[in-house]
Amino acid sequence: MDIRQLRYFTVIAEEKNISQAARKLHMSQPPLSQQLKQMEENLGVALVYREGKKLHLTEAGEKLYHHALQITKLMEESMEEVKEVGQGLKGALKFGVNTLSETSLSQLLFEFREQYPAVTYEIHQNESGQLFQLLRERVIDLAVIRFPVHSEEFASIMLKNEPFYFVISEAWTGEVTLSTIAGVPLILPSTKGQGLYDFSVQAFAKHGLTPNIVCGCSDLTLLSRLVQQGFGATLVPENAMHVFSKTDVHTYLMEDGELVSQYGIAWMKKYYLSNVAERFLEMYRRSVGG
Repeated sequence: MDIRQLRYFTVIAEEKNISQAARKLHMSQPPLSQQLKQMEENLGVALVYREGKKLHLTEAGEKLYHHALQITKLMEESMEEVKEVGQGLKGALKFGVNTLSETSLSQLLFEFREQYPAVTYEIHQNESGQLFQLLRERVIDLAVIRFPVHSEEFASIMLKNEPFYFVISEAWTGEVTLSTIAGVPLILPSTKGQGLYDFSVQAFAKHGLTPNIVCGCSDLTLLSRLVQQGFGATLVPENAMHVFSKTDVHTYLMEDGELVSQYGIAWMKKYYLSNVAERFLEMYRRSVGG
C-alpha cells in the first residue's frame, strides 16, 4: 500500500460513494474501485460495506482511515517543509562572527527574522583563524571575518574598510600616529598569533617600530575597563568603539591613513551553501551597498 492509495481511501471514506470519490479525485470509477479492491486483498480484510448506494467503513476501515489521515497529513507537511528548506524559507542559519563583531549585525538578524520567521540560528563567536577552522569542519556556513583571507579554499566578499582609533584614559596632546604612540603601554584587542594582535604588530613593524604591548585581551568588556582604569591604552577599529560609549576615556582617530581594517564574509568554496545562508548573504551584501 502506498501514499497514493491512502489518499484514495480517505476520499472514499469521506464521500461514502465510489462515483463521487472518483469525480473528486478526477479519475474514472473503475480504476478507483480496482484500487479499493487491491487494498482489501493486500490487507486480507474488508474495509467497506454497502448499504444501498452508500459505503460504510468496517471496523478495520475506520482504523485505516484514522491512520491514513495522519500519514497523508504528515507526508504533505513533510513535502511542504522540504520545499521551504530548499527555497531558504526554513532551516538553520549557522554562522560565526569575529571577536569584534560588526555592530549592525543584530539589526540585520532582526530584519532577516522578520522575513523568514521559521529560520533558527546558531551563532559562534571567535577569532578569525578559529572561524576558518569551523568553516572547514562545516560547523558553520558563513563567517564574518577580518581580512586578509590567506587560503584559496575560501570564497569571500569584502564588506567594509574601517579606520582605527587610539583610546586612552588621559587626554593626549599632539599627533596620533603609530610612531607617537609606540611607547605607550598598549592593550591589543586580541591575543598573540590571532587577528588584530598580529595586524597591529605588523602595522608598527612596517614603520620600523616595536609597540609597547602590555596585554592582549579579546574580551572587549574587560579591555574597556582596563583602559578606563589606566592599565594601558588601546588601538581598535571603528567597529569596536561602542564598548567605550559609557566609559570615561579619550578617543582619537589614527592619523595614519593606511591603517585600516577590512572585514567581510567568508565561506568554503567546495561546500554546498544552504539557501538560508545564500539569502542571508545576499541581504548582508545589500545592507552595506555591495
